[in-house]
Amino acid sequence: MSRYSFLFSARWLKYIAMTIVVVIACVFLALWQKDRRAERQHEIDTINANYSSAPVEIAQILPDTSATLAADEEWRQVRLTGQFRPADTVLARNRTVEDKVGFYVVVPFALNTGETIAVVRGWVPEANAVPDPPSGEQTIVARLKIAQDGSKDTNPEGMIKAIDPARIPGMVDAFANVYAEEADVASVPGLTPLPAPDLNPGNHLSYMLQWFAFGIMIIIAVSISARRERKAAAETLSHDAAAAEFVVVDKAALDAGAKLSEPGRRYGRGRLASPSAHGRDEADEDEVLEERFRSS
Repeated sequence: MSRYSFLFSARWLKYIAMTIVVVIACVFLALWQKDRRAERQHEIDTINANYSSAPVEIAQILPDTSATLAADEEWRQVRLTGQFRPADTVLARNRTVEDKVGFYVVVPFALNTGETIAVVRGWVPEANAVPDPPSGEQTIVARLKIAQDGSKDTNPEGMIKAIDPARIPGMVDAFANVYAEEADVASVPGLTPLPAPDLNPGNHLSYMLQWFAFGIMIIIAVSISARRERKAAAETLSHDAAAAEFVVVDKAALDAGAKLSEPGRRYGRGRLASPSAHGRDEADEDEVLEERFRSS
């Protein structure tokens, strides 16, 4: 029988099944973290490529107001010429800048070509301290962002949660799937420029390695447990074999007058130098055995 035949017992089959399930889960989570890391790295590469790019006309990126912004085009800088509509200003709530919660100031910007785009001008700490945008025709540089979904938001008057052009008033012939963040508002009193996007890749790589390590550790632990159990079973079997003692009696030799053993020497030649009390007991026992064999 194989030394590892105990692995087919009900107990070990249960352990093996649990090990397989846990290892598969660890591999799945590790691969998921690997995909998240790849996604995050792609986002960082896009920011690095587009954040400080040379401004272009918006028509080069979005041919019409229903066009969607490709992920690789996010953060591209565009040049916009037109006028702000301050009467339709809204505040995007729960926006954090430098660990302070405040509001993004979102103002519709009517282009000279007739379209309207939502522009985030900056951040303010209080809803009652919003500076007015400049009046008249303006040419600004802004970075394009993919619009957020605010269809299920419930907002107080004059505020929004998601920056969704459909939830902003005054958006006539609006770009429906994008908004823009103004690139240069440093000189506007009371308005804080938006911070640069975070380039931290996160902990996805370390998490991926940890999940792979957990799976390997589980396999090693089960293997060690199996080896220990096999070793313990082998030691028990060896001990039982050593403990078994057999006395072989030559009946023909007894009939010829031979003695079964010398007193005190049944368990090894010369074990006792002289008969002791234990040796005498063995001698008496041997005499009884001899009589029984001779009488038979």
